[in-house]
Amino acid sequence: MATMEYKCPSCGAPLSFNPENQNFLCEYCGSAFTAQQIQSLYADREQQETVNEREVKHSEEQRAQAQRRGEEFDEDFMVSYSCPSCGAEVITAESTAATTCYFCQNPVVLGSRLSGEFRPDSVIPFALTKEKAVDAFMKMCGRKKFLPAGFAGREQFEKLQGVYFPYWYVDEQMQSSAVATGKKVRHWTSGNRRYTETSTYRLYRTGDITINNVFEEALRDKHNAKAQFSARQQQQQTPESNRAANAKEAMKYLEQYQLSKRHEMLQCVHPYDVSKAVPFAMSYLSGFKAEKRELDRKDIEADIAQRMDEYAKQLLTDTMNGYEGVHLESYSDRTYGQNWRYTLLPVWIVTYKYKDEILPFAINGQTGKTYGKLPVAGGKLALWGAVVAVIVFILATLGGMLFL
Repeated sequence: MATMEYKCPSCGAPLSFNPENQNFLCEYCGSAFTAQQIQSLYADREQQETVNEREVKHSEEQRAQAQRRGEEFDEDFMVSYSCPSCGAEVITAESTAATTCYFCQNPVVLGSRLSGEFRPDSVIPFALTKEKAVDAFMKMCGRKKFLPAGFAGREQFEKLQGVYFPYWYVDEQMQSSAVATGKKVRHWTSGNRRYTETSTYRLYRTGDITINNVFEEALRDKHNAKAQFSARQQQQQTPESNRAANAKEAMKYLEQYQLSKRHEMLQCVHPYDVSKAVPFAMSYLSGFKAEKRELDRKDIEADIAQRMDEYAKQLLTDTMNGYEGVHLESYSDRTYGQNWRYTLLPVWIVTYKYKDEILPFAINGQTGKTYGKLPVAGGKLALWGAVVAVIVFILATLGGMLFL
């Protein structure tokens, strides 16, 4: 497999992208290089990393063959590569586009997975360093009063990883029309009588609408996996001959549930300032991990179209102010312009195990917005409840004494 490694022009040590200064830094000799310098230096090498058609299409052909046979294809197809620094063979998931060698710890970009049709249009580089990401997480922990002792220690988050996740961004220009009914209600009093007049209006709206930056994760959809897994858990006991197959299927649904939680976590660290996106260059991935997209435009076009319609309907109905009980009767639109952008977004990821529960946390690598479920120390919560109960009892007793 074709790999890329970015080395310092001064000493030959590995280079990593530095979010704080938005340049490339050598941790050995301290040299710093601009993104333009590195891109210019490695331009010829990156251009030579053309798509290996056999490798890229391998899983797609397997998937198509499995579908023709009515079988299910394993999406977690694993492949190997040779580290350009130490020559070790490292196994990665098929979707991994940048990683770190497990043996020599040098950053490696798997160039063939980001070439051809899989080459991103843009990337939002990390703007938050690992240290500032930990600060953001510690700030979130500081707002919680019932965390277990030792949970918020900095040493717990040494495994914080910077990962680029693939997203589709869509802009659309359309001409939309809507017909609705709305009411105006007038009340007045004459003498001893109160009158109400209700007038019904037919409302027409049409116009050119531009909707920008509608986004969707480009990794495979795992929605409803939680419900599916729960349903499997509730099934009755099966004969011994079927238990192994059912156990395997249950593990698959568990994995899907975990991936659906990842999807939820990633959605909650939005939004990103996409105006800060830059044209994609593989060098930005050096020192981080990255996932390549698994979904094509055709896989999400229906969902994007539905969301665009909902946004347009809302924009039109928002202009129907001054009326009550607005009811949309019909809607139509005609798209005359659309722009799709495959973009990599930066996220700091860490998982923490607490009492056999895996707790994933995500931090927006651009803005520092955090998301995650924090554990609660039952003892602290019970103690606080007891203290509050005692205070309430004392106040109630003192209040009763005042009326003796």
